[in-house]
Amino acid sequence: MSHNDRMIICGGGPVGMVAALSLVQQGIPVTVLESFETPPQDPRAATIHPSTLEMLHKLKLAEGIIKRGLKAPAFQFRDRTTQEIIAVFDMKHIADETDFPFAVQYEQWKLTRDAIVAVKEYDIADIRLGSAVTAFSQDYDGVTVVYEDPAGEMHKVEGRYLLACDGGRSTIRIGLGVFMSGFTWEERFLVLTSKHDFAASDGYLNRNYVMDPTEWMAVFKVPGDDDQGIWRTLFPTEGHEKDEDLLSDEGVTRRIRGARSDMDHNDVLHRNLYTVNQRVADRFRVERIFLAGDAAHLNNPLGGLGLNTGIHDCMNITKKIGDVWFGRAEEDVFERYHRQRHQLATEFLQSVTIENKKRIEEKDPEVIKQNQQQLRENAEDPAKAKTWLMRSSLLDSVRKEETIE
Repeated sequence: MSHNDRMIICGGGPVGMVAALSLVQQGIPVTVLESFETPPQDPRAATIHPSTLEMLHKLKLAEGIIKRGLKAPAFQFRDRTTQEIIAVFDMKHIADETDFPFAVQYEQWKLTRDAIVAVKEYDIADIRLGSAVTAFSQDYDGVTVVYEDPAGEMHKVEGRYLLACDGGRSTIRIGLGVFMSGFTWEERFLVLTSKHDFAASDGYLNRNYVMDPTEWMAVFKVPGDDDQGIWRTLFPTEGHEKDEDLLSDEGVTRRIRGARSDMDHNDVLHRNLYTVNQRVADRFRVERIFLAGDAAHLNNPLGGLGLNTGIHDCMNITKKIGDVWFGRAEEDVFERYHRQRHQLATEFLQSVTIENKKRIEEKDPEVIKQNQQQLRENAEDPAKAKTWLMRSSLLDSVRKEETIE
């Protein structure tokens, strides 16, 4: 095989594997390099929005996800102090816009696993797990990547283009010297997972946002490792709080008691602490190398947009790669990838996730009242609900992308 006959993807998480599937289905050979030997089963992203289900349907992945995941046809805002339900957004209001008027709660490692199974059916796919990229270069006709295998041996692989889906600490982005503009929130998010059934005890739906001036909270149900259903509660932490205090039995008990007074650290299955960024790479393309997913943009997880926009990135670029590969377009179409996805990440992704955070953590009682009133009006008026849901489900962003030249 010559230098130019394959795509290299660095990073075999959900974005990298969905990208690989999109490419092999078009007949483009792919080598995926992933440092993990098995996808880590960590409690990361787990909400798949309607716009993303549409894309995964084209790749024949959506049906399995809907079958195995938990449908979330509505989501709820409530007040933490009074436990009053302020607003319920019902996705039936966008049923005339999409075949998937619901979100699906499905952990990203399962999406990765499904995509790997699908990719492996193609003999033009080459997945190398346990392969850590150590160096790369590009010239006028291709890219070369050096990686280390699990035994510590070094190997070289060559290809026509390189797609970097290697996460927030992307080796490729850092090596290219591409800067991530934006900021990191001082607070981090603490995620506690438990078997306690918040639907039965408190009437929660599968997706819930709990507003509070002192300590807001988000509550989500996900299938869990055994698909029996587990609940994640997400809390903000103060910048001065130490990791060991937050993750201690005492710290965990204090937080979870805020959700349910009858629970303590013994009810918690997982405890994880996440740094929260709002950053966008200055360039999504450098010649033959493209950035996608967390390698290109990072945002706080309220609204579940990170994983979804990462998949939107990879569906955009893999279509363009196919067009160039088979002579339907010239390479200058790749600049359009940068313009489209960079603009949406900067304007849309950042503004929506920052708004979500501000709304849920607002401290001024008057503003809280106004926000709650506005949420209620938006949820109860079908036209306003539709506008709101088109934006939060990213259907708007996908349609806007097509208009950016």
